[in-house]
Amino acid sequence: MYRHHKVSLPVLLIPIFWFALLPIPAIGGLLHTESINETVPLYSASPIDSVDFKIFLEDSAGLMAPVSVFEQTFTELDAGTSLIFDSGLLFTQAADLLTNDADDFVTVYVGSASTTYNESSFFDLTPDFYGNQLTSIEAHLDSIDIVPLGQILNTYVASLDFTGTLEIHGQSLPEPGGILLGLCGLLGLFTLCSRQRVRSSSSFSV
Repeated sequence: MYRHHKVSLPVLLIPIFWFALLPIPAIGGLLHTESINETVPLYSASPIDSVDFKIFLEDSAGLMAPVSVFEQTFTELDAGTSLIFDSGLLFTQAADLLTNDADDFVTVYVGSASTTYNESSFFDLTPDFYGNQLTSIEAHLDSIDIVPLGQILNTYVASLDFTGTLEIHGQSLPEPGGILLGLCGLLGLFTLCSRQRVRSSSSFSV
């Protein structure tokens, strides 16, 4: 003969609250898109058919070396390609700089030209992605045109038209208050279950 054991609702809810408190894997939604449009002159001792594209992050306190986010050489055949930065020690350092609640620096190199921005002005933030967990940084090259302009003495000159986007992916971190509320709820369930066990024991002893 099988016996039917009745399980109380609070006992069933305990695993649900427990799993709710576990860390949620980062899904990586789009947090921000930044357009990069550059028209710059290029100079070289040989004919020009490519351009170097680099992005570095540097902490405003100057306590660590600049962190390389991207370093890539593009030709016109690379239009439409994407670069994804989402793992390794450098990514961890870059993500820390982008979420440390400090107005650090972003330097963008296109060919020999470079421009340094504060995070707050480059991403239009105050001051960075603080409160988020970053999952990837992506660069998308939309178009690239290298137009030769001739030669001056021993130097080749060209004009570069470069358009692309820089995307930051991640998710918001849970608020400390929400975690505390969940813990309080879990504690309340344990207390309720303990009281029910005491009542059950008392009823059996009568």
